[in-house]
Amino acid sequence: MSLENVKVFYEKLADDEAFRNQIQGVNSKEECSQIVKAAGYYFTLEEYEEYTAQLFESGAGESKLKDLSEKELAAVFGGLTGQNKFQPPYGVVQTNDIV
Repeated sequence: MSLENVKVFYEKLADDEAFRNQIQGVNSKEECSQIVKAAGYYFTLEEYEEYTAQLFESGAGESKLKDLSEKELAAVFGGLTGQNKFQPPYGVVQTNDIV
């Protein structure tokens, strides 16, 4: 059931710009977790990572890779497509030492 919650969470991220902006504005995993739970989505970090991995692996059996749609990219990367600044999902370490 919790993987289904992750799927619905991804769909909300893709469809709801205000919610996506709220998630993008967090400063910590704890703050993100509070927002996600307040919105009614209950899943563990492990379930989130498992579902995310399944998304990427779902095309692995095809003969060639396919590009994600803008909606799928928005769900996976928090809605930032085609922009220079990228805020990774919680739990990802980011460095600003890009030359």
